Order: sequence, then C-alpha cells, then structure tokens
Amino acid sequence: MSLFRLRENQSKFGAVIDIGSGSVLVSIIHSEKNKKHPTVVWSHREYAPLRNIKAVDESAKAVMTALMNSAMLLDSKGRKALCDYRSNAKITEVQCTISAPWSYTVTRNINYKQDKEFTVSEKLVQDLLDTIEKKIEEELNQNEKLLQLDLEIIANKTLDLATNGYRTKEPYGNKAKSLKVSQSSAVAQKYLLSAIDEFNQKLLHQVDCHKISFILVLYSVARQLLDQICDVCLIDITFEATEIGVVRDGILTYSTHTSFGSFSLVREISVITGIPLGEAFGHLHSENPLVFIEKLPSSQQSDVEILLDKYTDKIAELFYETGDALTVPQRMVVHSDLESEPLFMELIKKAAKKSTLREPEVVGISQSVLDKFFSHMTKDERPRVPKDTALLISAQFFHNQKASDGFEYF
Repeated sequence: MSLFRLRENQSKFGAVIDIGSGSVLVSIIHSEKNKKHPTVVWSHREYAPLRNIKAVDESAKAVMTALMNSAMLLDSKGRKALCDYRSNAKITEVQCTISAPWSYTVTRNINYKQDKEFTVSEKLVQDLLDTIEKKIEEELNQNEKLLQLDLEIIANKTLDLATNGYRTKEPYGNKAKSLKVSQSSAVAQKYLLSAIDEFNQKLLHQVDCHKISFILVLYSVARQLLDQICDVCLIDITFEATEIGVVRDGILTYSTHTSFGSFSLVREISVITGIPLGEAFGHLHSENPLVFIEKLPSSQQSDVEILLDKYTDKIAELFYETGDALTVPQRMVVHSDLESEPLFMELIKKAAKKSTLREPEVVGISQSVLDKFFSHMTKDERPRVPKDTALLISAQFFHNQKASDGFEYF
C-alpha cells in the first residue's frame, strides 16, 4: 500500500445532519484520525418558523420543509465550500442524528443462564441480540400509540456484555454459567426516514447513511468528555421537546421525553406578555434571561413564573419515569443551545429538587465540548469555532466512530 493511500484512509469527509424538534442542521465535516476533533468545513441550521402552533403535526411539517431547504443549500453552498476547502474532496458518508419527538430510544436486556458452564461464542451473543431486536419490534407493533407513529428501527448499540456478573470487552471463548447482554435500539418515524433517503439518493448518490437518535450520540460523546458518567441523567432540550436519558452503571437504560422545549416557552411568554415572539426568544437567550420579568406588570410577572413552574413540573414528571424502581440520578448533564443552557440548567435543578427533594449536581455539556476540544486555540482562532454545540457533538461522534464501537445501522 502506498503512503498516499495510507493517508487517504486516515481522512474522511461526511455530510452530518442533525434533525431537531424545530430545526435542521446540515454540515460537511472533515475527519482526520490524528486530530482531537474534526474540521467543520461548512454548516447551516435551518429553523422552522417561530410561530404559534396547535399540534406537533404542524411542527413536523415545518421540520420537513426545513430539511428540504437545507438539502438545497448543501447542494449549492455546501459543495462550493467543500471545493474551496479541497478541490478533489468527496463526501463518502452521511450521518443523521434525529431528536425527540421524531425518534425514540429503547434499551432491553436479556439474561442467558445454564446450570453447567458454556462457551461464550459470537453466534450465541448475536442470537441474543437478535432476540432483543425481535422483542423491541413486537413491542412497537403491539403498542397502539407507537403503531400509529409508524416507527422503524434505525440503529442498534450493544451497550454491555457481562459473564458471571462481570463486565467484559472480550467475552468470546470464555467459560461462563451466565451471560447478560444489553442493547439500545433507536427508532424513528418512517416518513422522515424516507425523506432522508431521498435526500441521500438525489444529492449524494446513495453513499453510506447512518441514522441514529441524538440521545445515543449524546450518551456516547458524554462518556468521552466527562468524568463520573457512571450514574447520570442526560437532558437534551431542543426547540419543541425535552428528552432525558437515564444512565445506570455506565449504561443508557431508559429514555423518555415531553413535547415542550425552548420555543414552547417562548410562545407561552409571548402570549402572556404580548411581546413579539422574536423578542421573547431574545430574552431567553441573553446573559440574564429572566431579568425582563422584573419589568413586567405584577400580574404578568406572576403568570410567567407560573409558566416556568409548569415547565419544571413537566420535567419533574419525566424524572419519575426512570424505567426502574430507583430515583433519577443526582448528577444531571444538560445540553441545549449554548446561549440558553444557563437558563435551562437552573430550571432542571428546580425540577430535580421537586422530584428527589435533594440538591442535584447540574453540569452543562456545551461548555465542556468547547473546553475539551478547542481550549488549545488562540484568542484569534476561537471566534471561528462554531457555537452550535449540537453540531459539535454530532461532528465529534462522526469523528470518533469505529467499527468496534458496537453500533449497527439499518
């Protein structure tokens, strides 16, 4: 193999798409294995119109429109930016992360036991993983509410293998009396998947396309970024949804969401105060997001405070849904857009207190992303770092992916 070919294998270009609850990001990423983080060659986030909606279906249509608009921009401005960056570069992969409420993530375990010792083989493990997948498909088909959503499995992630109660990375060939396998499956709505496939086929000529839920991506990147990821609650706040993922003993065991996010708050504040949607959005994304409340008439102040309490009540209800008999972990890892993260960290802290009656530890992951991967940059270089942390998290996941990571895509 020539030196040139070796260098080629160390480098890849990908289209990284992030479908949020109220926006769509498209980007072109250059990943080089010898670097800590990838290069964002070009990116654009298309926002669904910030307007009053009556149902999630309206938001879904707006996101589909945003996806189509983003696709056209990738085909024009994105390709030009890639050519300017490196004239012979080609996109060879597509990675598409999908957030709640358009995706769901389900984790299931299976325990295999025998009275006598058996040898752990790849076939045995694969048979158990296949059994988990069939079980999840049956659950989707038997749940009337989920059946109406027309969901399809898009990715599986093997989270854990334990023999005789002990976690192991190399189980094959070992003798054991018990084997536990844990697997997460990401599922998403078929109409959205069809749109992604059409986007890939028409613009990128059917390159490999990996679709996955954002909560699984956040889980994977948080394990790399943060210490003490053994027992945490991951919280992802998007424009129209808030999703939580419960991590026990290092394993993403459960996730759930509510269809209420930062745009949802903005709409309600606009209705209460009479201020335009854009102005309300600006308040929540300022350095002191709640200062504007002090200037409101007392009746409006009270109504806004009640609204914020209702939001924390919604999140507190999510914290009761842990998938087991245990309380939600006391360590909370929050992700939202960079400017609103301080506000939501405070709201999450209040919600956790309501749920557990204890003081939680709340960590914002957005600043951790910037500090971990870009702290070495000079003051002149740092302004060029994208502030879209969902982009940085998705790009880092694209950069880190290895065949041995236990992900299977459909």
